[in-house]
Amino acid sequence: MKVLIVTAHPRQDSFTQALAERFAQGIAAAGHEAEIANLYHEGFNPVVSIQEMDDWNAQHISPTIQAEQARLQSRDGLVLAYPVWWGTPPAMLTGWMQRVFTLGFAFAHNGGRTEGRLKIPAQLLVNVGSKQREDIDLATLYLEPILGVLRYCGMDTHPTQANWGIYANTDPATLGAVLDEAFENGKRFFA
Repeated sequence: MKVLIVTAHPRQDSFTQALAERFAQGIAAAGHEAEIANLYHEGFNPVVSIQEMDDWNAQHISPTIQAEQARLQSRDGLVLAYPVWWGTPPAMLTGWMQRVFTLGFAFAHNGGRTEGRLKIPAQLLVNVGSKQREDIDLATLYLEPILGVLRYCGMDTHPTQANWGIYANTDPATLGAVLDEAFENGKRFFA
């Protein structure tokens, strides 16, 4: 089995990237394969143009997006690894989702109902600087919008690894425990 791990952090040496790599090691330990797609490193353009929107109406998908769709379609699972900035994923990741999860590929309309077409497991690996609070459910605010998109597109979502309170000066022991958890999640992903 093969999983596509999409990362969205501009620094190649980020903790987000380390988290994705540790998850990939867990995938390999379980006898599966992982590909890490670092959107920033690959130079993905997250901006939807007016021309692209017009092309969607004509059901024309650019070769760049067709290649991204083919890459995802050739995998048996999807993992999104990203930090939360101002309550949302980086624009790079949301732009990737908006451009790749197109009508006809990720979902279809049948008889007034929407049908998700990506019948694969998915999981989020998310680093959040904030700590979970008692007065407001940050998981609902920060994670549910992305999980909702994945489910809308037909994906079966695994429990999110939300790493609360991860920031630049987090102690190494905490970071190590988070990386160990990512490894274990990778080992269990296809179980």
